[in-house]
Amino acid sequence: MRVFRHLLYQGIVNLGRNKWAQVFTVSAVTFVAFLAGLFLLLLFNFNLAVRSTQDGIQYQVYWQSGYSMDEINSQWNDIRTWEIESIRTYTPDEALQGLVDSMSGDYDPGHLSKNNPLPATAVVEFSLDTEQGEDLAQEILSRLEQLSGVERVSYNPMQMDMARTWLAVTSKVFWPLIAFMFLITGLVVANTLKLNQINRRDEVEILSLVGASSIYIKFPLLITGALQGLIGGVFSVLLLKTVHLLIKDILNFPPIWVSIEFLPPLYTGIFVAALVGVGIMSSFLTGKDQVRQV
Repeated sequence: MRVFRHLLYQGIVNLGRNKWAQVFTVSAVTFVAFLAGLFLLLLFNFNLAVRSTQDGIQYQVYWQSGYSMDEINSQWNDIRTWEIESIRTYTPDEALQGLVDSMSGDYDPGHLSKNNPLPATAVVEFSLDTEQGEDLAQEILSRLEQLSGVERVSYNPMQMDMARTWLAVTSKVFWPLIAFMFLITGLVVANTLKLNQINRRDEVEILSLVGASSIYIKFPLLITGALQGLIGGVFSVLLLKTVHLLIKDILNFPPIWVSIEFLPPLYTGIFVAALVGVGIMSSFLTGKDQVRQV
C-alpha cells in the first residue's frame, strides 16, 4: 500500500517537472478537446432541434355535436393522464368564437350561439421519439376512437411518415458522427501526450538500469497521463460552457426562437472520462515502448 501511495505521488509530482512542457501539453489537449466539444454541442443541438420539430404527431378529435360537455370534460381529464406531450381543448363556444375571429368584417354569430353546430374538439400531441413510438401511436388512436361520443379522429399520415424518416436519419447519422469525432480527438490527444511522455525517456532508462519493475516505471506515467487528460477535459468543458453562455440566445429571436442547450451531465461526464482514458492509454503505450527499448 505504501508503494502504491508512493507511485501515485510520483505521478502527481511529475506534473510539476518541466512545467512549460506540461503547460503546452495541457493547453494542446484543452484546445483539441474544446474544438471536439464545440462540434458535439452543435451536433447535439441540431439533433435536438430536428427531433423537437419533426417527431411530434397530432390527433384532432371531434365529438358529436350536442354531446354532454360534462362527459367530454371528464374524458379530457382522463386523456391528460396518458403518455402524451399535451392536449389543447375547445368547447363548442370556443370553437365558434375562434371561427368568428378568423373571419374578416363585422360578422355577428348571434343566430348561431343558441344553436351552435360546432362540436367539442381536442388536439392531442405526442412524440414518436420513444422505443415504442409507433405502438404508442396506434394505442392512442385506438383509445381515442373508443371514447364515447367521439365522431371521428383525424391525423396526417404524411406527418407520421415524415417523423419516422427523420428519427431514422438522425439516429443513423448522430451516433456515427460522435464516434468519428471521439476517434479523431483521441488520436490527436494521444499523440500529443505521447510526445510529452517521450521526453522522460532518460528517467525510464535510469529506473530500468537500477532494476525497477515495469509496473513501477509505468504506473506514475499512467497517473500523469490520466491527470493531463482530466485537466485538459475540465478546462475544455469550462471553456465550452463560457462560449455557450455567450451564444445560447444568439438564435432566440422570431421567427426562429431556438435556444442553444448545453450538453447534458451524462454527455459531459463521458466526454471528460474519454479524455482521461485516452491519457491513460497513450501513457501505457508510451511506457511500454520505452521499457521495451531499454
